[in-house]
Amino acid sequence: SAPHRPSSSSVIPVIPSPSRRPCTTLQSRPPKDDVSGGVPLVGHVVLQAKHVNTPDKSCSDSDFARLIKKEHPKIKRLIKEGICDHYIVFTNRKCTGGADEKLTKELRALGLKSAHILGTEYMHKLLEQQVPLQRHLPTRQDVSPFRFDPSELIEVIHAFHEYTNTGSEAAFSSAYDFESIKIKDKNAINGLTAGYFEQVIKADSIPHFPKIWDFLANPRNRMFADLYADAAGELKEKILLYRSRFPSFDHVFGFLYEEIQAQRESLRGRRRLVSVLLHYMYFHCDIGSKSTEVAPEVADADA
Repeated sequence: SAPHRPSSSSVIPVIPSPSRRPCTTLQSRPPKDDVSGGVPLVGHVVLQAKHVNTPDKSCSDSDFARLIKKEHPKIKRLIKEGICDHYIVFTNRKCTGGADEKLTKELRALGLKSAHILGTEYMHKLLEQQVPLQRHLPTRQDVSPFRFDPSELIEVIHAFHEYTNTGSEAAFSSAYDFESIKIKDKNAINGLTAGYFEQVIKADSIPHFPKIWDFLANPRNRMFADLYADAAGELKEKILLYRSRFPSFDHVFGFLYEEIQAQRESLRGRRRLVSVLLHYMYFHCDIGSKSTEVAPEVADADA
């Protein structure tokens, strides 16, 4: 059968047995080796899984090296037939400290364009970035309080970062009076501690709020304002539904930050803005309760 034509996902799809059909192009991000940093693998790709039942096994173990070398004759035959340009091994072994370098070097010496050995660390990283796939894993129960899609917020963060880098300080003249909100009342209703508010929100985030306000109010940023509203609406609903699972709203912020910043690659150099935007949502009453009738189970976290 012909190689599987992948979707736009960064996860490398499983490819059926190779054939002489036209080559397919795969987007991948394997660690090390000569194909890295998202460079496409162009050509015929052979994937193989090497599973072991012992959890403490490593790619540097001699038995793993023997397993890979047993595949050499098959790989050479596929190369000769013109149906193996890249060879990728998935394994549930640990692959740290360059344990795969000698093995991949020997594989490339067979005539491959590239060879990759992807261990548990790499697959865990992929799964962290692919939340929809996590829901189908049978290995353990999802203990997360709730799930949400952070992609819209990440897009807003990128746009806001560019906006603040290209605009002058004089460009920010917010018409919104952030000091007018009865924030102490809201903190008490939602269970946000005074320490978190004073030391984190007030000290680190509030100084950026006028810039966010102007960014979202700018007609040129209407698309990003809509993305912000969609994301805030989803978060508001889920926080209201699952608020009782958190001991305080401090923990809600901590959970949201961890879920969003898990997309480490796409947020490189911008992760500090995650908390700022979440705090803005809260301060601007886009998330969190505004009356005790909405969240009667929440008590003052400082009490």
